[in-house]
Amino acid sequence: MSMRRYVRAGVVLGGILSSALSSGCGDETTAPAATLSIQLAPTSSGDQQTGTVGATLLMPLRVLVLRGSAVAPGISVSWSATQGSLSANSTTTDASGIASVQWTLGTLAGGQTSEALLPAQPGSVDTLALRVSFTALANPGPASQLRFTANPTNTFPGRPLQPSVRLSALDRFGNVAADFVGSITLALGAPASGGSLAGTTTVPAVAGVATFSDLSIEQAGTGYTLSASAPGVTGATSAPFDVVTPGPGRIGFQSDRDGNTEIYSMNADGSGVVRLTIDQAFEGEPAWSPDGKTIAFDYGISIYAMNADGSATNKLADSVHYPAWSLDGTRLVGSKGTRVCGRGCRVVYGRIFVMNADGSGLVVLTNGTTPAWSPDGRIAFAYSGDISVMNPDGSGLNNLTNDPAFDTYPAWSPDGTKIAFVSDRGGTYDVYVMKADGTGVTQLTHDPAIEGRPAWSPDGTRIAFASDKDGDSEIYVMNADGSGVVQLTDNSTFDGWPAWAP
Repeated sequence: MSMRRYVRAGVVLGGILSSALSSGCGDETTAPAATLSIQLAPTSSGDQQTGTVGATLLMPLRVLVLRGSAVAPGISVSWSATQGSLSANSTTTDASGIASVQWTLGTLAGGQTSEALLPAQPGSVDTLALRVSFTALANPGPASQLRFTANPTNTFPGRPLQPSVRLSALDRFGNVAADFVGSITLALGAPASGGSLAGTTTVPAVAGVATFSDLSIEQAGTGYTLSASAPGVTGATSAPFDVVTPGPGRIGFQSDRDGNTEIYSMNADGSGVVRLTIDQAFEGEPAWSPDGKTIAFDYGISIYAMNADGSATNKLADSVHYPAWSLDGTRLVGSKGTRVCGRGCRVVYGRIFVMNADGSGLVVLTNGTTPAWSPDGRIAFAYSGDISVMNPDGSGLNNLTNDPAFDTYPAWSPDGTKIAFVSDRGGTYDVYVMKADGTGVTQLTHDPAIEGRPAWSPDGTRIAFASDKDGDSEIYVMNADGSGVVQLTDNSTFDGWPAWAP
């Protein structure tokens, strides 16, 4: 072998041998570092403590940091609290692998949480081991103030304030002080009209809350307030309210302004609004009796009746809708529902019935909905997109509108010569009026918004109706020829289904 070939072979073999030696199984290698993990300290972790809102918990929050199975000193731990504050945002583990902070609870009573967090570990797939949570229960502090949690609302003279007036004793942060059981006393704040407060005016609090269920004021007036006092706490003054004298020509309507659909009544100019029903179920579609003393209404899917001031509620019939009175007040007409069940159940309203004013003697007449009883004893109703009329025994059926459009919600004028109704024959739902024989159809409202449920004033000169022209349903009134439109309600909620009292 020549010298040149020997040297080249040695170079090649040397490279191979070097590679083999460096990767051989007998060589030492550097093992990867164990990953960090965090857990509640084995003893006295500070988890699940109970304290007072705004106070520092007695025990510090403590975590143990491990590297593999060994304690890990000198590791930075980040801290955060969902409620309240911590004594530090970051602390370092001591020689025992422990890191700790003090927790001052937030001001909201109830469960609160905080968290300790390790920085992300390269190569670790167990992210849960990098954080640990603490919980605490924050109790209210001692009572320091009173607050009306259910303010008095407008009422009639001598009628109990509804819903019941309610006050709460609160701590300095506004939490209900559940330990407060002292007595709370109410008095008239500013009796602008000289009335006096009747009923139980001193009530002991139960778990920090006192409810007054039988308060009334016998004198009508505006701007009444109630003042509340109790030993050792700051008193409170209610929102102002009115005691309204009920008179003829009030307008009943349904509204969800208080969070649930209820029935209210107001003066014809929109003033003196009084809530009549108090219930979690749907209550709407009010209809005044001819003497103005009783209101029939829809409660869920049943018809009930009550006095005009909201008292003495009683059930008349099940699975019925859209009540309307006969002129003599002895009978009611409505639309009876059929329950249809598929994916859940619903009630389909589609059959006209009549019954006695006490709910007895119910008789189904024909298919239809939204009926209205005329002064001369006929019944107008909507069926299949048209307005029809019939006698109260179901005979003499006559289609009045016979139009491709959808016509509904007929309302007789007090003299029985005209019928107001709602139709989309102009492209959107507007209020129209026609003669009692179906001739002379005239459009009264001209608005891109939806207008509906017309109701005549007792003298026949005005018509109340609902419209969403301002983005939400409100009640308006106009002259019988469509002029002079005036908005009566403005609540950014649903106000609708006006019904004018005699």
